[in-house]
Amino acid sequence: MTDVGGKPSRQRRPYFYGFGKGDTIHAYTPEEWGLGGSRAASASNSTHSLAILVLVGAVTTVPALLAPIWLVIGLIRLNLGVVLLCLVCTVLFTGGWFFVLKAIRRELRARKLRRERGLPKPWYAVTDDQARRWFEEHPGTVMITRENFPASAHPFPGELTPRD
Repeated sequence: MTDVGGKPSRQRRPYFYGFGKGDTIHAYTPEEWGLGGSRAASASNSTHSLAILVLVGAVTTVPALLAPIWLVIGLIRLNLGVVLLCLVCTVLFTGGWFFVLKAIRRELRARKLRRERGLPKPWYAVTDDQARRWFEEHPGTVMITRENFPASAHPFPGELTPRD
């Protein structure tokens, strides 16, 4: 499905595609994707590591706990500057801490689902066209349909080709 301008619509994708530790492209459901893989061009997976995410969560725990305490102290002393600074810090650190906890839970759930299907962790994401070519060469895993490859630029059987 495409919207105006030929861009893919914001529908829920049935699969994300990526390489594990090899040259095989795997199809992951959104729940199995978890933290997911980075683009091959970036060559950095540190932000997609559960260990780094746990470390960030541990580091933000102290500011997430102290900022609300300092906010109360600022309110008691009626210091507007401290109150505003601590209010911003409370929102940022506590919100970030909850976001990190949610991401850790999502990745742990995704690991469990991947383990059940025998899938490796996705290391590098691939485009729908790259995945479609791979699955056309290795049939039987994923059906080649517009629903499974919504961002594919090439027409599918039965679709009209775009006119120039």
